Amino acid sequence: MLGRRDGMAADFDGAQNLPDPKESLTDLKKKFADLGLDDTDFVALQGAHTIGRAQCKNIQDRLYNFSNTEQPDPTLDNAYLAELRQRCPAGDGSNTGLNDLDPATPDTFDNSYYANIERNRGLLRSDQAMLSAPEEGSESTAPIVGQFASSQAQFFQSFATAMIKMGNIAPLTGSMGEVRRSCRVVNSS
Repeated sequence: MLGRRDGMAADFDGAQNLPDPKESLTDLKKKFADLGLDDTDFVALQGAHTIGRAQCKNIQDRLYNFSNTEQPDPTLDNAYLAELRQRCPAGDGSNTGLNDLDPATPDTFDNSYYANIERNRGLLRSDQAMLSAPEEGSESTAPIVGQFASSQAQFFQSFATAMIKMGNIAPLTGSMGEVRRSCRVVNSS
């Protein structure tokens, strides 16, 4: 059977290195750089957020208490903030309501995610951080966001390149892991 080998069990330690939706631009860029991925790869792979949803618990701080200021994130578009507050009311104990990562075209893989970010409609802090002013010693990723917002072809090409690079990070070889018949489950013995 042909395909990439998957592990036989979940890797809890590896999961701890995944990007957090509340991390700063500097921390996010470092996580990607530590894996040999550059800024273009980082911004392109964030574009996977053009499809999917996030729970209210991942954005509550942006809506009501950004950086412990008891104010919303000042980078959020006011109309978008109002929409999100309706779906994620303050004090809602469940925090499980879902919000589209790309409110314009939530079920289409396209570059509208980047146009949303340019309009301050990035759902997660990590999305909107790509437009933020860089911290000391770090370059802005805003020009890359602009490139992808204006050229879907450039986004698609960069995303494909970044996925190939990511697929080559520590691949399992030989008898390690297995090629899955169904990617969701371990093959039966």
